[in-house]
Amino acid sequence: MAAAKGPEHGLPAGTPVVFIADGSLDAHAREGTTVNLHLRDALTLDGIVVAPAGTRARLIVGGHTDSAGIRTPSITIDRVTIHAGLLPVRSLTPIVAPVTAGETIDAATEAEIGRDGDRITIRIPFPFPLSADRPAAYYTPTPARTAPPHPLSPGRARPLPTATPIPATTPTSVPVPGASPTKAP
Repeated sequence: MAAAKGPEHGLPAGTPVVFIADGSLDAHAREGTTVNLHLRDALTLDGIVVAPAGTRARLIVGGHTDSAGIRTPSITIDRVTIHAGLLPVRSLTPIVAPVTAGETIDAATEAEIGRDGDRITIRIPFPFPLSADRPAAYYTPTPARTAPPHPLSPGRARPLPTATPIPATTPTSVPVPGASPTKAP
């Protein structure tokens, strides 16, 4: 039986990359404004080009509200596409407008880039450390809710509904036109 092997080689999360702005972004850019970027140097893994120089990305202006309730623009790097898919990256320092064409932006990958044979993979790590601790064998989780008792369970028989009596009809005399009344003796 063959054991599963992990990735042979890889670039860790935090690998530095440098982008160059293709356009300008003024200080009064509105939310949703984008500017194209490109990768300055090729990103390689064991001699294989994972992302060639010139790989496209974009800067996007978003909004951020601080603790005082003041809304300030936040500029992030978005849509870095390599052969394996979307590669999440973050700038090393906050990007502040104005951004001029040709300006360099230092960034780092937020995912591990690995190689399994001929295949390149992108693995995004968990944002928190995982523990290998297992719960104790005697631990029984509390149920989310308690099920109601079965309606036909012994000891909790429901009373049968009582029948409602139907009123009896009493004969009434209805006068018939043209008939003469009879007298009782």
